[in-house]
Amino acid sequence: MPLPERAFDRGELYMGFMDPVFGREIGGYKYRPCLVVSIPDINSKGLVTIVPGTSTQQTEESWNCVRIKNTRSNGLYNVTYFLCHQVRAVEQARLAHRIGAVSQQDLSRIREVLGRCLAIL
Repeated sequence: MPLPERAFDRGELYMGFMDPVFGREIGGYKYRPCLVVSIPDINSKGLVTIVPGTSTQQTEESWNCVRIKNTRSNGLYNVTYFLCHQVRAVEQARLAHRIGAVSQQDLSRIREVLGRCLAIL
């Protein structure tokens, strides 16, 4: 029996489990922050498009990642680098629990870098 679908909104942060992975995909057999970037119409189909985050320091605001500071409202444990070149659609069941949401300013930065990575800007 399939799991019941949950409501996900763009800009929300969830802890997710990305393994198993192949090659250079981000994983690590641990929970990591995942930023929802898909629209509700997509999210209602059982999949969610996410940008995974890592606490491993990346080049500051490079062409493919966005650095987001931890705040009370986003629920991040520490500074997190969201890797826009690692965007992927995942089954809703990979996302364990909601931790918060990013600010509109942070979401705009993610959208800009994501657009560059996908060559749609």
